[in-house]
Amino acid sequence: MKNLLLASVAIIALGAGPALAQDTNDNADTGAAVGGVAGGTTGAVVGGLVFGPLGAAIGGFTGAALGASAGVQESSVEYARLNPTEPVVIEGDIDVGFAVPDTVEVHVIENDPAYGYFYTQDRLYFVDLSNRTVVYSPGTVVAVEAD
Repeated sequence: MKNLLLASVAIIALGAGPALAQDTNDNADTGAAVGGVAGGTTGAVVGGLVFGPLGAAIGGFTGAALGASAGVQESSVEYARLNPTEPVVIEGDIDVGFAVPDTVEVHVIENDPAYGYFYTQDRLYFVDLSNRTVVYSPGTVVAVEAD
């Protein structure tokens, strides 16, 4: 029964993945690689811990699709990593689509007018500046000072 359930979840996840990766943004291709890699890695780790090897495969695929669909460029992730900010405190869960309160300072990314970022609870979050909603989080990111 457990194998049947896992197989069903795998088929559903594999079928839904390509639909999640669609984006009409003209710049989506530039950010798809970094989003796909970061999302795939995070999804594989979490899936592997919860459901074993099959979960790792499903989580990796689903995470890659979600990360690629965000459209955040690799250079933006690198900029946020090299320019850490003071973490903010936000109550509750932060997921894609979360509306960032006006009291939270969203930091502008050089050469990327569409997205900003903030740190909270040891995580990095990217925000669509046009509507202040979270569009992507690569997970826990080790912030470093630029040389």
